[in-house]
Amino acid sequence: MAQLLNDILNIEGQLGELTIYRRNGKLFVRPRHINQPRRLSRKQLAQRERLAHNNLLWRVMKRCRERYFEGGAGPYYRFMSVNQLSPTVYLTKWQLVDGCTLLLPDMVVSDGPREPIAYRLDELAGEAALLTSLTPDAAREGKLLLYELTQVLNRERPQLRLKVERVDVDEATVVVDGRVALTGERFADPMKGFALVHVVDGHVAQQRVVTRCTCYEQFTTEEALQEAAKSYKGLTE
Repeated sequence: MAQLLNDILNIEGQLGELTIYRRNGKLFVRPRHINQPRRLSRKQLAQRERLAHNNLLWRVMKRCRERYFEGGAGPYYRFMSVNQLSPTVYLTKWQLVDGCTLLLPDMVVSDGPREPIAYRLDELAGEAALLTSLTPDAAREGKLLLYELTQVLNRERPQLRLKVERVDVDEATVVVDGRVALTGERFADPMKGFALVHVVDGHVAQQRVVTRCTCYEQFTTEEALQEAAKSYKGLTE
């Protein structure tokens, strides 16, 4: 940065590759683009990766109309807050720019004041199933939504797809020990994850994804960390 001692031209703004500006009555000039160090510590890299990936997960959520995140400064900020403890996956700078996303266990897909529904992936009479804690009467109140997330692997470009459908309790479920269950081959798919969101009077509970998918694990290794760091010119000591 240089100071102009004689303000003869009396100009401010951009001039070629220079920025000219005034501070405390004096005129200064600096390059338009200042190259800041891009190398990060391990902790800084982890924070950047988690924030960047969660931001991309929110873009996936935004593609559906059924988004329920109550409280905070808004749905986006609430989503980012409740998912800040999600597993850290290491993607290169270019994979993040390309919008790569991974299916994470326990990802929060809704958040609100209601009591959470319990559910798990299991089998029912030899058929894959999603067993829940909901009684049929409770499930008929409001609307019951099934979030289906699918992990797609295309070389080094993992993508997460989301589909949300309304569950007809009387036609699409069975009752086991007084509790609602959903059955079907999709619940055995190791590339899928599921969550149930029960909307009553516009309110929901905090509901998380259950999944058998472990694809994300290959992006949590030391090798993945080093590849991500390399794309940011390495790690600091």
